Amino acid sequence: MDGNVLVIGAGVAGMKASLLLAGAGRRVYLLEKTSIIGGRIIRCEDVYPGMECATCMLSPMQQEVLRNDLVDVITLGEILSLEGSRGDFRAKVRRRASSVDPSACIGCAECWNACPVETGNTFEENLATRKAISIPCAGALPNVPWIDRNICARWRNGEDCTLCADACVFDAVDFTMEDETMELEISHVVVATGFDTPPGDIFEKFRWGSSAGVFTAPEFERYFSSNGPTSGELLTKDGREPGSAAIVVHPLGTGGNPAIATMYSLKFIHYLEKKLPEVKPVVFLDASYSPDPVADRHHGAWEHVNARVVRYTSAPSVSDDDGTLHIECGTADGPFECRAELLVLGTVMRPPDDTVELAEILGIPTNGDGFFEKADPLSSTALTPVPGILLAGCAGGPVDVPNAVIGASAAAGRVLADSGESA
Repeated sequence: MDGNVLVIGAGVAGMKASLLLAGAGRRVYLLEKTSIIGGRIIRCEDVYPGMECATCMLSPMQQEVLRNDLVDVITLGEILSLEGSRGDFRAKVRRRASSVDPSACIGCAECWNACPVETGNTFEENLATRKAISIPCAGALPNVPWIDRNICARWRNGEDCTLCADACVFDAVDFTMEDETMELEISHVVVATGFDTPPGDIFEKFRWGSSAGVFTAPEFERYFSSNGPTSGELLTKDGREPGSAAIVVHPLGTGGNPAIATMYSLKFIHYLEKKLPEVKPVVFLDASYSPDPVADRHHGAWEHVNARVVRYTSAPSVSDDDGTLHIECGTADGPFECRAELLVLGTVMRPPDDTVELAEILGIPTNGDGFFEKADPLSSTALTPVPGILLAGCAGGPVDVPNAVIGASAAAGRVLADSGESA
């Protein structure tokens, strides 16, 4: 069973699995639904606990993937069907037309500077806008824009707009491009679809959407990032520099992924210390949560941070007093209240929106949290109930970056073990 392999998702797990398989001589089709590779980690400035530069860590891997002759990167791609069994799968995939020739484009930005159509940039958590032809952010790889035909005036309104093409001196813009459908013969599938975060409106009780000082974790990450909408300047959404801050580590309780929320919120302590050193934040922890010392090994770090840690017995409530947030909660010692101009809500991870649809195509069930089901979680993070289809990264549930890489190695190892090779 030493055939080609389809890897779905080009985040850190998908890229790692692809490189390991290519290193063993396998042809890999790396399918990514967006226009760039790197996954959610490229939205981050630093990676906890070492606080390494995320771009510096990931960029060499991205470059290696794009340059590897055995890895065919299919961006703007989706799987339409899968038939067959382990060792003899047949996948039909579609690559949406980008309307930009990557061999001619140099990523100079002239095309999107000329485009008159703007929409919210979901890569920036809609804190900034993008054009109908665009790349998600500075430094994206591949550094090639694409035309979103859902909002482009040519396709949405039937206008004869050629402004982006006129601005391109390299003739890279090609309106005649069409979607491409491919039939792939593969021996295995590695699912590395990652995770999404919930829409901000589930945090309305914390005044998200109505107060300029309330940020979800992904929003705060992008505000801190040097290539984000404020070039790394920590401001409220109406442009004020906050003089006080608070963090609710588990905004939806501790039933989801508390260890990930711990790590993310500890990273935000570092962010605040770096950009707002005079601010000593208030941190709200759920007093009912008893962390597993292995699964949530960083939780003890809350005893040593430069912050006021409040363990609440009744969840925090938030009101807005003319731009200043009034936060109240119950504790074992009685009521507690404070004021803050900036409130950051801990991270929550959920399956991507298309998980159910993809599960039906692949024939894999989903678990109670909506992620792909593992065949035996106690013995393997990679195996699914369908032989020949493996999981990597967060496809089977929330994991941190090191464990995503370990999971990718496990998935690649399982593929190679089927033919007696070693990863």
